[in-house]
Amino acid sequence: MLKSLFLTILFGLYLLVASAQTKVDTAGIELQKIAALIQEDSTVQGRYDQDSIFTIKLIQTLKQPNSFTFKFDSLVSIRKIIAPDSSFKFFSWQLDIGDDTYKQRGAIQFNTADGKLKLLPFFDKSSDFENPESASLSRKNWMGAIFYDIVLTNYNGVNYYTLLGFDDYSATMSRKVIEVLHFENDEPILGGDFFIYPKDPTYPTAPIQRFVYTYKKGSNGYIRYDKESGKLILSELTSISNDLNDKSTLVPSGNEVYFIWYNGKWVMPNK
Repeated sequence: MLKSLFLTILFGLYLLVASAQTKVDTAGIELQKIAALIQEDSTVQGRYDQDSIFTIKLIQTLKQPNSFTFKFDSLVSIRKIIAPDSSFKFFSWQLDIGDDTYKQRGAIQFNTADGKLKLLPFFDKSSDFENPESASLSRKNWMGAIFYDIVLTNYNGVNYYTLLGFDDYSATMSRKVIEVLHFENDEPILGGDFFIYPKDPTYPTAPIQRFVYTYKKGSNGYIRYDKESGKLILSELTSISNDLNDKSTLVPSGNEVYFIWYNGKWVMPNK
């Protein structure tokens, strides 16, 4: 009798989980259809409209209990990355606003104890500043990027989250960005004095708040994290026109350089 009751309860729980997962999968498919239109609509206004519809639908979906656990496997047109300690998830995507310029959208979803939604939006204000690498920024005036990886480090008891991002930027140049953030009262603090590196015309001019790597569009410059060595590995850049100061001519040389976390900073050894 007890065994039969247990099996009935277990089956009931299975049906509840399966039903919830079906709803999530359906929502993910619907979100993907809208997200694809953000990229595919032929007019700027149409892309803005689809972006607004997508944002509203995403928030509605995330308001479901325990939505932090939703994988959204069907939603492939936007980036969804989770911090290594599972404390938050970062959503990011971009909007083509014409003339080969882009606006990025972003939001942090916290992993809350009660499963309720806690979401902080990020606002791309990159057009407001000429040198984003040295600007003091926040989520309300953010250098937009599509974040594709998060690296967790610690210094003096504080967790620092290094986000690696990509920005389509312009018709002739693309950018990679290394953005370090930490939290104060659950508010993300962006940037800071976190980088030591040798002087080089292909690197941003120090002092900087974040490391912005600019190169010729389509040349596949990269920044990636190697988990085994703990290094941020960058493609070394060279100029196809022998002018290292012209970012639109910079392409990977075939060599690599790297940062390593040491005493609370990302340090690049001299070549």
